[in-house]
Amino acid sequence: MKGVYDVHVHASPSIFNRWGDAAQTAEACQAAGMSGIVLKAHHGSTTELANELNKKFEINVFGGVVLNYFVGGLNPYAVDACCALGGKIVWLPTIHAAAHKPLGRFEFQEPKTKKFPEKGIRIAQGKDLVGPMSEILKILHNKKVVLGTGHVSAEEIKILVNSIQEKQVNVRILVNHAHFYTPAINQADVEKIKGKNTWFEVSHFSQMSRATSIEKMAQTIKDHPDANWVMASDSGQPVHKAPQALKAFKKSLLKQGIHPNQLDQMMRISPIKLLY
Repeated sequence: MKGVYDVHVHASPSIFNRWGDAAQTAEACQAAGMSGIVLKAHHGSTTELANELNKKFEINVFGGVVLNYFVGGLNPYAVDACCALGGKIVWLPTIHAAAHKPLGRFEFQEPKTKKFPEKGIRIAQGKDLVGPMSEILKILHNKKVVLGTGHVSAEEIKILVNSIQEKQVNVRILVNHAHFYTPAINQADVEKIKGKNTWFEVSHFSQMSRATSIEKMAQTIKDHPDANWVMASDSGQPVHKAPQALKAFKKSLLKQGIHPNQLDQMMRISPIKLLY
């Protein structure tokens, strides 16, 4: 695992049960020889936590903010603060996204929170981005801060990418767990939105949660060798620990015929290009 990055890791404190806290996670990944992890929390910001962990560990720990209702939804002020504090990824709504069902929770995991929204957040109306989303893009323009798509729909992602191209916004897009229940992108979606500044995240938890199959993920990678693919664990659940999850994912993709050089690209080279 030397030199490997995991761009999608969960740890406590969290509104969902996790196997360990952020320090334990960073320690375990550092012991495995990894170079970096990105901490994500559905309830809000991990930027401050990452900053503190970087004082204690040699591994690079990155954070960011998730734009759920907990931080006001599509809140440009939260994005501005994330950038000012050194955050690396701004994630669009996850469990509060209109495309995420059931809203505010998972069918396989209940949160500790008790207030659930009646209406989810959308980043687009019709063919256009909503006002706050456009303002967020202006903030991220020319910054080395990644925009993660969270749990918004594939249709919204296509509108987002199209708008970015039309307005010539310089921002890196990370399509999170592309094969998860949402966005559940298909081959045509990949073809439409792939490009120099777009990365696609394939996650081990998408397989573990049975949102998709390892065969489907591997085939999509093979069919689109010119797309930017990044491997991630989306780990942190009690039975889905880092860094073991990413190790298991690598073995599974090897069995599906993904070349070791491609895996090296997805685990080491592509994450560096995305994050730095």
